[in-house]
Amino acid sequence: MNLTNAVFVTGAGISVESGIQPFRGSSGIWEENAMEMATYRKFITDPASFLSWYYKRFVSCRHALPNITHQTLSQRGYRVITQNVDGLHRKANHPEELLIEIHGYIEQKRQVDAISRLELIQAHWDKVDESRLVESLFELFQIDPSGEINPEKSLRPHILLFDEYYTELYQLQKAMQWVNDADTIVFMGTSNAVGITDGILSMALDQQKQIVVVDPAPVPSLCVPEAKVFEMKATEFWTQ
Repeated sequence: MNLTNAVFVTGAGISVESGIQPFRGSSGIWEENAMEMATYRKFITDPASFLSWYYKRFVSCRHALPNITHQTLSQRGYRVITQNVDGLHRKANHPEELLIEIHGYIEQKRQVDAISRLELIQAHWDKVDESRLVESLFELFQIDPSGEINPEKSLRPHILLFDEYYTELYQLQKAMQWVNDADTIVFMGTSNAVGITDGILSMALDQQKQIVVVDPAPVPSLCVPEAKVFEMKATEFWTQ
């Protein structure tokens, strides 16, 4: 199998082995009604609950460390399009120019009406005072104590929400160019539950690229006849 000119599309499955809460399964984030909580509508109508939910996400991955998959992808200089917002690819020192965080990064925030990646700044979740959680979160994200959002002043986590579209804030065009230029697309630890993976899969099939799927329980939608499927954990893939 030739991975010389490969693009890796990584999902939540690769971070589970670093102790990050998965999306799928009985203990997954989906069980916390993510389709309601992780929405722009929730941010606008109930910023206290929205930001508290994302603060919990930050806490869950704050001390997590990259595993052999993150390290190998970094050391070998692969192009990676990750759906994960946990920053583990960054912690593995993945070259910035070879990493696209297509759903954003939990450690960054931006103005609500931002249009450029130059406007991204550090979120500073670590400055939250849990003894006055909501008040502290509102101060961090410059939200009025009443909960009113000011699009020109208030800040939000730099994370793509379920009721939003991919834009250049998330480097969509660059990601599609990588896929177009690659010979091999490797889907690793992803359930193919979001638009970006389905789009990449369709492009790979149309262009007759080599498709590789690595997941201990790969979803049927990725197990197309053209794919080479490895039913294993991502960390096992590198030691086979």
